Amino acid sequence: MFHLDPLWADPNLDFVGVDWYPPVTDWREGEDHLDAMAGYDGPHDPAYLRAGLTGGADFDWYYADGADRDAQVRAPITDGAHGEAWMFRPKDLLSWWSNPHHDRPGGVRSATPTAWVPRSKPIRLTEFGCPAVDKGSNSPNLFIDPKSSESFLPPYSSGERDDFGQRRYLEAVLAWLDEPGANPVSPLYGGPMIEAASAWCWDARPFPDFPARWDVWSDGVNWLLGHWLTGRAGIAPLPELIQALGARAGVALDPGEAGGAVGGYVVDRPMRLRDALSPLTEAFALDPVERGDQVRMMSRTGRAVAALDPDDLVLPEDGPAERETRTLDPAAEALRLRFLDAARDYQVGALIVRREAGEGARDVDAPIVLSAAEAAAVARRMLDADAAARRLRIVRLAPSAALRFEAGDRVALDGQTWRVQRLDLDERPRATLAPVVAVDGVEAVIDWTPAPPREPASPPVLHVLDLPSDGALADDARPLVAAAAEPWRPLDVHAGAGVETLTVRARLAAPATLGVTLTDLAPASPHRLDRSARLDVRMEGASLSSAPLAAVLAGGNALAIRAPSGDWEVIAFQTAALIAPDVWRLSGLLRGQRDGAASEGVIPTGAAVVLLDEAVVPISVAAFERGTTLMVRAAPAGGPAAGAGMTQISAVWTGRALRPLAPAHLRKRSIGGDLSVSWIRRARVGGDVWDGEVPLGEGVERYRVRVLDGAAVLREAEVETPGFTYTAAMRAADAPSSGARLEVVQGESLYGWGAPASTSLW
Repeated sequence: MFHLDPLWADPNLDFVGVDWYPPVTDWREGEDHLDAMAGYDGPHDPAYLRAGLTGGADFDWYYADGADRDAQVRAPITDGAHGEAWMFRPKDLLSWWSNPHHDRPGGVRSATPTAWVPRSKPIRLTEFGCPAVDKGSNSPNLFIDPKSSESFLPPYSSGERDDFGQRRYLEAVLAWLDEPGANPVSPLYGGPMIEAASAWCWDARPFPDFPARWDVWSDGVNWLLGHWLTGRAGIAPLPELIQALGARAGVALDPGEAGGAVGGYVVDRPMRLRDALSPLTEAFALDPVERGDQVRMMSRTGRAVAALDPDDLVLPEDGPAERETRTLDPAAEALRLRFLDAARDYQVGALIVRREAGEGARDVDAPIVLSAAEAAAVARRMLDADAAARRLRIVRLAPSAALRFEAGDRVALDGQTWRVQRLDLDERPRATLAPVVAVDGVEAVIDWTPAPPREPASPPVLHVLDLPSDGALADDARPLVAAAAEPWRPLDVHAGAGVETLTVRARLAAPATLGVTLTDLAPASPHRLDRSARLDVRMEGASLSSAPLAAVLAGGNALAIRAPSGDWEVIAFQTAALIAPDVWRLSGLLRGQRDGAASEGVIPTGAAVVLLDEAVVPISVAAFERGTTLMVRAAPAGGPAAGAGMTQISAVWTGRALRPLAPAHLRKRSIGGDLSVSWIRRARVGGDVWDGEVPLGEGVERYRVRVLDGAAVLREAEVETPGFTYTAAMRAADAPSSGARLEVVQGESLYGWGAPASTSLW
């Protein structure tokens, strides 16, 4: 009996491992079997499942053979000699764990217990689970594989798919493990009897590619009715979904007899709770009725819970005891259902279900995620409900009988089951009865059409650009970010001082057009159209194109090119000629756009190039981050800032767009022994005006004037007007050399001193 006890008692073992697949239910069709007569509602009934975990088959009784199973002849499990019936109960883990074990060699009880010390080690359910098939809890150990000789359906199973039954079984086991009485704490090691349980099985193969790609994995067909949790763990059980919708509306709903599950449900706009529930109640044949102080869901299917006897009916003096009504409008012959197809990447699916009688067709839109087989069961249920609503039976009741029933009750009358649709409790009580809706199961078929395989995300090319202001009135000084990858998918841009402070700063919806220079770019004067220079670039993304000069002067055809110093120069081009695949020759160049800062050195071949279009977007930064080194990462949108598809760079945002521009037209004039210097202020923002003075974007006009002799600062002064006089006395005191120069910069309260303009003193 206890041949493994030496193993379990070994001090090198920390726990007892059990594969846990005992029969929990003994359900079969109809209403005349023992468990239905005991009052249980079916294999989804939580009370029924809980009772079967520590009772029922293989605990209280067993079937000697198949004939006894069919006839439900249950033999009790007993041990008359020693009162240790638990020894013969495969499900009685608590007794096995709590008691000393006495072997019975030859049927004789040993006086000496085995090495097992009661409650000395925890148990782990190394596996437990249930197939997703009708009545799977009758024999959770069975599996369905057409290629295997050991493939069997559970006893009395119809072979229909039942994800909801699997879910309820798993919930029952987990709830049982949470019960202190069922899973007590050991006084020896201080932990529960069952310390862990592993549900079978979660597949590492990605869903829905497994099971959809049967050409890759031959066992994919077994998923439909198998133990797999992959693709099922996230389903929405209908009772919980109804309660969640009610909670969002501030209403406590009793899901009552609601059963089944859906892959998802869409509420796409604000609506009344009644409207939000309507697609579900119609699809699953439910009636919201008042019970006590709550709304309870009652099923239009199922067995009768009461009977109408002949004594309950009254024969009135002025007519029959009952009458049947039929509407002139016939029931639909066909129903066209549109739904969200779980097997086709959640695209809208449609199917038509027909019946033999009826006329015309109904169109129904269900915002529910279903497989085609589940949708067909829903459509058949809707057709049956449509026909039942047109065949009503009105019976007159005795007053005492009328008080026993409520709307939504299912009653037996003349060998059929009816649903009480309406009760009239006046001086002549009567009940309006409608036929119950037939129970429709889900066929074990599915037509998978998964989304095309996606190539793994590749790390993008990423640039952070600290550019001068584009002159817009918004005066946005944020740095810009540009990225591209093949294949492209939206990216989140994360930034922070370090890994622990990374936050999402921008989302890139489209790839930028990026490239490199293929020829050197020599220095040139800004603001002048260079018709002789040529620049070859290789660009990937949008095609470049020529533009008229007016469009170029208005900001079109702008590129950012990174100089060896790391600064970006904005240039514009008038002509783009394709000279090879993805290779363009640019001419009609305008250098130093936006701020007049053209590179003073050669920009060599291989410099990064970014086309400045709508794909280049700003990222959010805080004022305190200016001048600090930021870690910037671009990774697939919605995911972590890590992984194979992530690119990381470091960048320093200086707020270049806030930097005051260098004063223009710096001129000097000798008056007597003094040197008079004047200049013209330039505007970062809104400077392209022709009437009056350009706006002052810096708030306060102020300048710093320096006399420099090499690196030495001989004199420094601040002025509030665009002029300065370097007097003879100053020059005598400073004694500048022949190489001395005078430098002027404009100030800005947030940025500081801007770009310099300089001239020689002599």
